[in-house]
Amino acid sequence: MSNNPRHVDLLVIGAGAGGMTAALTASLMGLDVLLVEKTDQIGGTSAVSAGSVWAPNSRHSTDGKDSLEKALTYLQRAIGNQMDLDRTLAFLKAAPEMIELLETQTEVNFQAYLHHPDYFATLEGATLSGRVLEPLPFDGSLLGNDFSKLRRPLPGFTLFGGMMVDRTDISHLLKAKSNLKSLFYSLKILARFAVDRVRHKRGTRLVMGNALVGRLYLALKKQRVAIHTGTTVTSLQKIGNRISKAVLQDESGSVEITVRAGVVLASGGLSHHSTLRQTLNPAELGNISAVVDSASGDGLNLAANVGGRVASTQGSNSFWAPVSHHKTADGSTAVFPHFVLDRGKPGIIAVDQTGQRFVNEATTYHLFGEALLETKKENANGACFLICDDNFVNSYGLGLVRPGRFGLNAALRDGYLQRAETLSELAEKISVPSTTLSATVERCNDFALTGKDEDFSKGEDAYQLNMGDPRHQPNACLGELKKPPFYAVEIFPGDIGASAGLASDASARVLDENGQPILGLFACGNDMASIMADRYPGPGITLGPAMTFGYVAAKTAQGDLEKH
Repeated sequence: MSNNPRHVDLLVIGAGAGGMTAALTASLMGLDVLLVEKTDQIGGTSAVSAGSVWAPNSRHSTDGKDSLEKALTYLQRAIGNQMDLDRTLAFLKAAPEMIELLETQTEVNFQAYLHHPDYFATLEGATLSGRVLEPLPFDGSLLGNDFSKLRRPLPGFTLFGGMMVDRTDISHLLKAKSNLKSLFYSLKILARFAVDRVRHKRGTRLVMGNALVGRLYLALKKQRVAIHTGTTVTSLQKIGNRISKAVLQDESGSVEITVRAGVVLASGGLSHHSTLRQTLNPAELGNISAVVDSASGDGLNLAANVGGRVASTQGSNSFWAPVSHHKTADGSTAVFPHFVLDRGKPGIIAVDQTGQRFVNEATTYHLFGEALLETKKENANGACFLICDDNFVNSYGLGLVRPGRFGLNAALRDGYLQRAETLSELAEKISVPSTTLSATVERCNDFALTGKDEDFSKGEDAYQLNMGDPRHQPNACLGELKKPPFYAVEIFPGDIGASAGLASDASARVLDENGQPILGLFACGNDMASIMADRYPGPGITLGPAMTFGYVAAKTAQGDLEKH
């Protein structure tokens, strides 16, 4: 390992958004930083995410209407007695600072969604916009040859085998035949993709999580931060009561290095840990995860060996979403999280093995996942499905099938979707009672006409309405299922990140069994127990705290270094 330094100020383990922010912040403050990533790809789960960052009261707040106090009130109402007040206040104070630092000193830039309500939109302190930030689109070619090291997005976030699209792009593509502005917009991104495919294996116009980690990666390169992929940390060592050494290993061997300011654990959490996944999560979860495979709890293991402890919640130890999946050509499993593109739109319902609805389809994906887990608990062998008609697939898509029916034939061929000309035939294909399914659809069609969901109150708050289609009335989330053929996709409870993680303090220091900080050891991202406990109060409540506590960890480490 001749290329590895023998001593650094700060060692950061994991190249997701949290770890990259920690490394970038530390470098901007003048620290000598080494960022190590055990895979050969940069970005972790952040790269395959939607890239939303929940950062209340930042410079992007709508007309300055947000405040720390307002955000704190909202979180108090949403989280309740599980709130860690010290860490929550640290997050709310530091998040605006983190955004300010990145946007004024690096290539990392955001914009606020024009309209994106907090998930518990009726609670005191909730906002309709300004807290949820998205990265600006990014030109991946600026990374040069390192573009190939950036983890690819989920297949469901691309068209034509590699062109990334977000909700804005899809809207323009669908309107290209009827709207001149959308036509020019669509031609522009399609032409860009055509040129990219001559030079690269995929498009270089990046959006969502890929844009976020791409921007962080470029900023790290410009700061000349050492980034070593294919490298693991096998142990941490104390000198006195402080973490001061680490052993690194790659394919060529191992080396011991000295760390002056400490180590930041940002390895992705416990989602694929060999034992914690089973012991902390319900048995009904299974092994379907939207989290990258490399998030196997390395940081938690390293911390445990020097006295760190894992803190769990009173309820869910992971965050959930309904997911669908299928086998790809290379034999791997592609997982599609049903976040916003389909399940809240008018004209789709979720049914269990009895053919009846079991959830408000437009609720938050975490609460939808909880409902799926409960349904599976009642009948472990029972299947659940999203059901819609042909109009719906054409307008909104369904899972991996994009609006306009892009990818429909392939989805039917490999069994990802089931299709039938009648509801009775569809019921037979998915093994649910035909009479019950028909009655469920008929009842929902009546709701669509009145605009009132008498069973689950679908479409009755600002968050749910934002999930729907505002052009559809009288309820943006309720539509009829009546035009054959009809479609079904099987859905499963999947995890999208851990809420349980290492106990830590407001300075991002890892705590031991006695609640005392382990000097020189920090955590952020899913390696850190979530400040949200087992609640999911808004989009980006994993990435926002991950990046913020990466920033806090770097500042704490820099302060400690000055003292010593």
